[in-house]
Amino acid sequence: MIRKLPEELVRAIAAGEVVTRPEDAVKELVENALDAGAGELEVVLEDGGIRRILVRDDGAGIPKEELPLALERHATSKLSRLDRIESLGFRGEGLFALRQAGRLRLTSRPRDQLGGATVIAEGDRIEYFEHAAPAGTEAELTRLFDRLPARRAALLGPELEGRRALARAARYLLHHPGVRFTLRLDGEVRIRHPGGDFLTAAQAVWGGLVADRLFPLEAASGPYRLRGVLSKPELARPRRDRLLLAVNGRPVEWPEPLYRALLRAYRELLPTGQNPVGVLNLELPPERVLVNTDPRKDRVELLEAEAVAEFLAEAVASALAEHPLAAPLPAPEPAAGPAPVAGRLPRLRYLGRFRELYLLAEAEGNLYVVDQHAAHERVIFEELLRRYRDEPPMELSEPLILALAPEEEAAVAERREAFGEAGLELEPFGAGRWRVRRVPGVLALAPEALVDAVRGLLRGEELEAALRRVLGRLACLPAIKAGHPLSGAGAQALLDALAACQVPWVCPHGRPTLLVLSEAELARRFGRRSVRQQVARPSGEVGQGADPPVAEADELAGEEAGVGGVELEEERAAGPEGD
Repeated sequence: MIRKLPEELVRAIAAGEVVTRPEDAVKELVENALDAGAGELEVVLEDGGIRRILVRDDGAGIPKEELPLALERHATSKLSRLDRIESLGFRGEGLFALRQAGRLRLTSRPRDQLGGATVIAEGDRIEYFEHAAPAGTEAELTRLFDRLPARRAALLGPELEGRRALARAARYLLHHPGVRFTLRLDGEVRIRHPGGDFLTAAQAVWGGLVADRLFPLEAASGPYRLRGVLSKPELARPRRDRLLLAVNGRPVEWPEPLYRALLRAYRELLPTGQNPVGVLNLELPPERVLVNTDPRKDRVELLEAEAVAEFLAEAVASALAEHPLAAPLPAPEPAAGPAPVAGRLPRLRYLGRFRELYLLAEAEGNLYVVDQHAAHERVIFEELLRRYRDEPPMELSEPLILALAPEEEAAVAERREAFGEAGLELEPFGAGRWRVRRVPGVLALAPEALVDAVRGLLRGEELEAALRRVLGRLACLPAIKAGHPLSGAGAQALLDALAACQVPWVCPHGRPTLLVLSEAELARRFGRRSVRQQVARPSGEVGQGADPPVAEADELAGEEAGVGGVELEEERAAGPEGD
């Protein structure tokens, strides 16, 4: 039989749509503060926000006669038209849902009002009284889900819930860097931001090592404006978790056309499967943005998606062009004596170079084309891997201090065993800061790679995968680039070193180091009936139209190699996989 649901059940369902855990409550209260024009904002969490959440701001405040109404369902001052949403909150359900989920105390006073007021609500019960109060608003939520035991049981525990709630608050800090933010967890200040620009906000949340590898970006075209920071190609991640976008101040998921446009702007500067780190604020006319009206409000549809994507791609590409992104480094020294052969790759004899990038070599009747950058990467990578396995961990001569985000800090204890296996030892060094005490010897002089390894393990990356990824990046930096000159002896030394590798066929990133073409295949393509037989001839006997003897061909090949081929256009290293 169809019947109307009881009002109490309707209210519980409404609360569950908006608030499922402490981070949802933090989101609603922080958005209210920002919508009120707060210049200073404080978030306090106790027991991960399960026992208490407090958000205090110096915004416009709520008039005392409207304070009880603010806690009613679908009551808001922010929305008049759904096709022109200009505030973060607009549904009028946030405070109503919070009073259904726990005990909500709301104190507020506009600056021009004499005295403030407080309303306390829990379910249907409401208390109201007037008193002196500072300008602004203070919202406190306690007893979260005490009356909803199933939801209380579904919470992850204080540590994980606190980590998620802090991360949610920090997201708003990153997109609103001009606001002074203080984030406290169990009496300890975890993040304090005195207000500033996007770089200072990124430093407050992600630490100085990350912030130092970001560059500012600002562009405008007609009604579109883009501001924020992005990372140089040297700082990239396989996930998008630190590539953040806000549209008109609202943190949102990346619309796919905009995400593709961003990667298109980086082009070959980023390896496939990697994402830059950054915070971007995109400002568009409100009437050209459709916001999803579900409680999360984190998805938008752009009415001019193609034009906006083109604007974003051009803005990012122009910003990247203003920054130096790579520098060539020396070639390897020739090896002393012939290198041993491993991995079933025969010893290659150097013939010459093409386009100052590809080495031409022969072995066992086959022609090899070797990518000098990929080959050198493989050689350096295997040497780094050998050093990692042979050299004992060592203590750093100078301390390396990491500023860890809340979610990373909680992962330190969870992954302690993986850190030990990797030869890493971390110890607390104050609020949100950890000291790297012991490291693998091979990483001791590479602090950026060391930080990359630590953060990879904190993300849950497997030790082997993290190690290979970090050593692969280290191998790329000194590997010879396209256009770097190599002597004949240097080229032969590189070929010998490649033949000695355990896995000579691919670079650390999976790209091939060499291609092979058999003489039989060459003969077939040139329409010859058989392969050429090497016949000894007296010196100087070369008939008209006949092939030169092998020795003379070698001489010609050497002269050709000395020319250096066609002049190569200047190329930029492709991030950690630059050619």
